[in-house]
Amino acid sequence: MGGQSTAAPGGYLSTFSGADVEIRYRYTTTSSCTTAAGSIARPSFDVAATVAANCLVATQNIDFGQPVCCPPILTPRGRATVTCTPATAYTVGLSNGMSGTSPTNRRMTLGGAAVVYGLYKDAGRSQPWGDGATPGSTVAGTGTGAAKGYTVYGRVPPQTTPTPGTYSDTVVVTVTY
Repeated sequence: MGGQSTAAPGGYLSTFSGADVEIRYRYTTTSSCTTAAGSIARPSFDVAATVAANCLVATQNIDFGQPVCCPPILTPRGRATVTCTPATAYTVGLSNGMSGTSPTNRRMTLGGAAVVYGLYKDAGRSQPWGDGATPGSTVAGTGTGAAKGYTVYGRVPPQTTPTPGTYSDTVVVTVTY
């Protein structure tokens, strides 16, 4: 965004004329610039720029640590930070991961084994955060030019104890504007 964090998307135009612009010039056939009177021109011109809507996103990983189930039910947090041009409406969605089927049925895997987990918009873990396939599952915002942080709340519900090892998943954060 080039350091111009306060310009809303749209077209901008400035017109310069009259007292704003003065060009002094002169033509002579001799090498002396002091013998002939010069001329003054006052042309007008426009300067135009278009600011496009733009958003950037940064993320912080979520680490469920250990043990991941049986109990306790773990509830870690991560973060998605969105920076959009002012007045740009956007939504933030989270994919279901590499093998999940819904926001609350994502799967961290290790080979053929899996640990089910969910990602949520609220600390009470009652509002699943998804990709928009389920109405209301994304987070909406409007850009200000400054970074806006959104906490991503995770939960591993009770389930059968998995094989020991490090389980992982990849969730894609999508900002639509």
